[in-house]
Amino acid sequence: MKNIFIVTLFCFLAFLLFSFRITEVPPGINGDEVGIAHNAALMSKSLTDENNNFLPLFIFAKTSDWKQPVTVYTTAAIFKVFGVSFAALRMTSVLFVVASIIIFYFLSKEVFNLKFFLVGFIILITTPIIMIQSHLALENIAVLPFIFLWLLMLVKQKKPIHFILAGAFLGAGIFSYLGMRIIVPVLSLITLIYLRKSFKQCVLFLVGVLPFFILLYVANFYYPSAVVGSFSSTAPSFYEFALRYLSVFDLSFMFLKGDISSYHSTGKSGMFLIFTLPLFLAGVWDILKRKKPFEVLILCSFFLLPLLFGFVPDIYRASRLLALVPFYVIISTIGYLSMNKIIGLIIMTTVLIGYWFFVNDYWFEYAKRVENIFPTTINYYDQEFVKK
Repeated sequence: MKNIFIVTLFCFLAFLLFSFRITEVPPGINGDEVGIAHNAALMSKSLTDENNNFLPLFIFAKTSDWKQPVTVYTTAAIFKVFGVSFAALRMTSVLFVVASIIIFYFLSKEVFNLKFFLVGFIILITTPIIMIQSHLALENIAVLPFIFLWLLMLVKQKKPIHFILAGAFLGAGIFSYLGMRIIVPVLSLITLIYLRKSFKQCVLFLVGVLPFFILLYVANFYYPSAVVGSFSSTAPSFYEFALRYLSVFDLSFMFLKGDISSYHSTGKSGMFLIFTLPLFLAGVWDILKRKKPFEVLILCSFFLLPLLFGFVPDIYRASRLLALVPFYVIISTIGYLSMNKIIGLIIMTTVLIGYWFFVNDYWFEYAKRVENIFPTTINYYDQEFVKK
């Protein structure tokens, strides 16, 4: 009962943190958000999208492109309950974060302890890319609950259903964000290697994950552009492939500059807070030293997850890499708990101070810097979409 109270309190605090100035930062609304909002509003009333398709698997938004079902349908459900508003639109992303925190608690309880959850919670909410994406009504952040649920089912391992659900949650993640098309196959292979000692467990996992690959294959005949996006079939050279993959781990990108797009970065912080780097490095070292199977799974997932991004031409897109966050949080938490208490507290203090400078800039100065790239005003959104 005490733990449930703590988790509820922390979720409430996270909700307050991520919802603060959510309609002011960023100061407008972009075409992708408009596309999700318009179709979600329509489906909350008539179950049809703007193209008059009844409960489509993928939704084509005329203001942008194809949208994945998880975010659109979740937003539609929120609109149905709370009404159509700009705040409710962006609050969908906050709820994905809160849901992830709850799942992370159960994961911590299953593998680690309450202290692990409390430390991991701090690292998670102070991750800059989480704050930035929680303030955008986009699909990127929807991957988080699916990654955490996959990990939770893998560590339970008490009943056959857990292995099936591990596959099902990971497979369902394919429909949360376009980039998961090239992430889920890698994580599926890592899972099979992790379960390699039990043929039955591997089969159960495949029973859970394969239907989603099959559904995606069938959907390609009806929604080809939605399934493959702008992915090019031209194979890169080995040098290009390696450069694109390794660019994900460019320290200046990860910890200093962040996403190349001003939509997804303040330009003054990386996707991860640089002050957490010592925790992450300590975690990597501790995992390699202890060699616990689940922790090795986490480490391998972090470094191999972006492997197939070597086929994607543009680089330095932190917004596409939200799936890395759960692994980074777990590794960094392991690092903190392996440290001398005094050193750990000093580092965590610098993390909180550094985060304050980041979030203060994001809430107030960033909004001024990006006014010209979010030209669509909320009044335009209200008039053209909510009332339509």
